[in-house]
Amino acid sequence: MKKTMLAVALSSVISGATFGETNEKPNVLIIIADDMGYSDISPFGGEIPTPNLQEMADQGVRMSQYYTSPMSAPARSMLMTGATNQQAGMGGMWWYENTVGQPGYELRLTDRVVTMAERFQDAGYNTLMSGKWHLGYTKGARPTDRGFNQAFAFMGGGTSHFDDAMPLGTVESFHTYYTLNGEKTSLPSDFYSSKNYAQQLEQWIKQTPKDQPIFAYLAFTAPHDPIQAPDDWISKFDGQYDEGFGKVYRQRINRLKELGIINDKTPMPELDLDKEWEQLTSEEKRYAAKTMQVYAAMIAYMDDQIGGVINTLKETGRDKNTIIIFATDNGANPASGFYYESEPEYWEQFDNSYENIGRKNSFVSVGPHWANVSNAPYANFHKTTSAQGGINTDLIITGPGIGKAGSIDNTPMAVYDIAPTLYEFAGIDANKRIKNIHPLPMLGTSFKSHLLDKANINSQYSFGVELHNQAALVDGDWKLRRLVKGSPKAEMAPWQLFNLKDDPLETQDVSAKHPDIVKKLQQQYEQFAATGMIIEAKGEAVDYIGVDESSGHYIGIDPKTNKRIESVPVK
Repeated sequence: MKKTMLAVALSSVISGATFGETNEKPNVLIIIADDMGYSDISPFGGEIPTPNLQEMADQGVRMSQYYTSPMSAPARSMLMTGATNQQAGMGGMWWYENTVGQPGYELRLTDRVVTMAERFQDAGYNTLMSGKWHLGYTKGARPTDRGFNQAFAFMGGGTSHFDDAMPLGTVESFHTYYTLNGEKTSLPSDFYSSKNYAQQLEQWIKQTPKDQPIFAYLAFTAPHDPIQAPDDWISKFDGQYDEGFGKVYRQRINRLKELGIINDKTPMPELDLDKEWEQLTSEEKRYAAKTMQVYAAMIAYMDDQIGGVINTLKETGRDKNTIIIFATDNGANPASGFYYESEPEYWEQFDNSYENIGRKNSFVSVGPHWANVSNAPYANFHKTTSAQGGINTDLIITGPGIGKAGSIDNTPMAVYDIAPTLYEFAGIDANKRIKNIHPLPMLGTSFKSHLLDKANINSQYSFGVELHNQAALVDGDWKLRRLVKGSPKAEMAPWQLFNLKDDPLETQDVSAKHPDIVKKLQQQYEQFAATGMIIEAKGEAVDYIGVDESSGHYIGIDPKTNKRIESVPVK
């Protein structure tokens, strides 16, 4: 679809009366990217062409200080519920001896929370989902159990993007499958994740009666590894990354400065990507450039499919009354090599030759250096961490009257603020009892008035998050951070303190200079942890791979023996 046509379609989507000026219920479209870096897309300084996301940003608002979870499933649980990931039941991505099966660590959505799909369904919306779920496999936790009228869902954490649906490793094979409206389904031979997710959603939007509003959730698995894309899209980026990590990183930094997200006085992290590139052989450079080429193709193609969904909104007459949100679940993924404790024999089946990178039956990741580029301006700490590179990601919001067109808003906003914001836009009572559920109060704050430029959020707005002992509390300009390095073994680290106004990239720990602020924020964090149902993890980590539906027990892989183990029954 040509860019000009899509620009007209999107301009139509976000024009019209301001929300609240009519009695018509707004349509809602939430789009999530998986493991995408902060500066991968053009609205946040990237060189990868993303014209549809750029048009959204040009007509709406970018939230440059949007906070989420270090990892995918917890982030999605917070998004869906307006609660902490522990309150929602997704307290971890692996289990520890003192957390598995405990309240907050059921590893599925629980009845302590109500999902956005359930509330919008109760309000008369047609609730539609297409893409990655990752919020529970057992009865009561599947998409159609939690409010979606129709759902085409990949149930696990990651898989190949073609019809072979290869798991991320032997331990991930347990739940590597797709469901259609709750039943396992096969994939067509021409399947590619981004294309089929978008096209399925488009079909359901077209089938929805014109007088019924929609709540749609489009959850891409791109650009989560393995990096794979259609051949014709890979070829669009031939030669683009041949000059290496450093040049692309500096170009992104310059564009971020032009956007005003950072400035010339911003302290920069220690990073020598030119040296890392020069240490590679000629063949290694060629191979590395190809991996980033495929990664870029994944993002560009995802943007193209987003354009198709936006055009469908126009074709169905929903273009003047739709809120569209685009967000990323967590920071860039620096992974390379084997996943989890998979045996090397598992990986021998893949053809990872240069010519086959990005095609079906390949399994390649971009690795840590391209992840540093992807995550610019943040570096060294990415997905899985509580550093800015793990939890400060992209958010774009568009809709009639929302924000000053093309603006970049530096106000902190959290993933659990999205649900209360959308409820207020749609006139939904967030306290209404549904399905005999007595939900916990949402932690999030509605940003409706802020986004309509009618009122500002308190400048001392705070955000807290915890996962696997990685923790952070952001309060105004200050950030308290506990960064646990190394293996998933339960470890603790001292609190660090950063002034994000002066040092937004976290280059200098100032905790020793401001013990009074550390103490104050520690107290705030302890209150947050108590409310948020956080348990300090202890002992060895076990890779959680799912639930044995016959025994009803959690299943994992013992890191010492590499053998499957069963834990306590699912509650």
